[in-house]
Amino acid sequence: MPETAAPEETSPFTRRVKIGIAGALSGMALGMLDSYIVATALPSIAADLGGPGSMTWIITAYALAIAASTQVWGKLSDHFDRKAMFLLSVAVFLAGSMLCGVAPTMGALIGFRALQGIGAGGLLVGAMAVVQVLVPPRQSARISSWTGLLLGLSLVGGPLAGGFLTDAAGWRWIFYVNVPFGLLCLIGTVVGVQLPPKSGKARIDYSGTVLLVAAVVCLTLATSWIGTRYAWNSPTILGLCAAAVAALTAFVFVERRCPEPLVPFRMFRTRNFALAQVLGFAFNVTMVATVTFLPLYYQNARDVPPSLSGLLLIPMTAGMVVVMNASSRYLRRTGRFRILPIIGSACVAVGTTGVCLLGPDTDPLLASLTGLPLGAGLGCLIQNTILITRLSVEPRDLGAALGLGSLTRTLGSGIGAAGFGSLYAGALTRGTPPASVADGLHAVAAAALVVALLSLTAACFVREVPLADRPAPR
Repeated sequence: MPETAAPEETSPFTRRVKIGIAGALSGMALGMLDSYIVATALPSIAADLGGPGSMTWIITAYALAIAASTQVWGKLSDHFDRKAMFLLSVAVFLAGSMLCGVAPTMGALIGFRALQGIGAGGLLVGAMAVVQVLVPPRQSARISSWTGLLLGLSLVGGPLAGGFLTDAAGWRWIFYVNVPFGLLCLIGTVVGVQLPPKSGKARIDYSGTVLLVAAVVCLTLATSWIGTRYAWNSPTILGLCAAAVAALTAFVFVERRCPEPLVPFRMFRTRNFALAQVLGFAFNVTMVATVTFLPLYYQNARDVPPSLSGLLLIPMTAGMVVVMNASSRYLRRTGRFRILPIIGSACVAVGTTGVCLLGPDTDPLLASLTGLPLGAGLGCLIQNTILITRLSVEPRDLGAALGLGSLTRTLGSGIGAAGFGSLYAGALTRGTPPASVADGLHAVAAAALVVALLSLTAACFVREVPLADRPAPR
């Protein structure tokens, strides 16, 4: 007579698992929120600490540290205990947050933001890795829809929360507020996440780590400075790009000969894995076009106040959340996902086409409705790129795969912001507001449409694979 499994083993969402998921998602929310909460506090920080010319580094240092550390955290979670690595990243993030809150100078704050960003890189990839091993693929779509909600709330609520905390209690509280939520994350993870220990001796790819971090740092700095601090053909930008290419070339050479590489190239032998990276890069590029340049259009072409321009992104956020929940239910009911990134890419293409039609006299409320198809498309793409990535690799490569996916999306945001910023600035120099603002938005939207069509092409080649009803081995 076969042995009957205990309820703890047959139910994917036991009370303990729910607590663990809540802990992981709260950590992910902290990492997302701190990407956006600081922007509205920058003038107050500069007035208090001085160094207004360096204040953008408060954001750049955080983003740079996330980009440089995600792949390393992902690989460490494959080598060692995923739970321990996630808890370590939370501890680093909280230490960085507290130090940011007491920073006496602008230079110290920038350094502490980099430390905070290192922790945030582990929060983002670690939370995904923990969740993906707690629940089976067919049920993980539900978690992905919650992730989309957190992203939407961070995009809209981050700047609002930063402004409120700065006005009510001072800018230092945008960092102190992380502590109670971080402690809840620690408690939820300790109590709710129980994973078997890793077996075997870990071998760390030190050379690959150094080379990849060097390449990511150079590329991130280049995309951050192009069109803002330096011209495209400046020696600084050209030197950073050349250094990034050299480091990447050396990285590939080293990784092909390493017995336990930081980025296992065997993952790219699976078509779906490679296509998922294209989809992740593409949807972050188009997200940058929407989140960054639509508010500029509202403010500069339609004289909408900055606070209201952020609220006009709510239709996009609503479309994202609604579609993520609907697609999650479809995926759990049918076990099929291939059609979702196709629909998502098509919706993004429709949305960017709508943005191309906005004029200098378009009503802002009507213009905000272009965010509905954009949000719907992103809602289909966000969760499914993570799901496709997970299904395309062996359990031993899960952390490395999720880390690479996070890095790909981060680079998409950076490269998209740099390229779109150049197109937008070029249009402004050729005309007068508000017509030039609309022309700049059209240039950005046209480029985003090309990326959306690339995403649609890639989505059509994704293969359907069965979704398991039980978690994979850890």
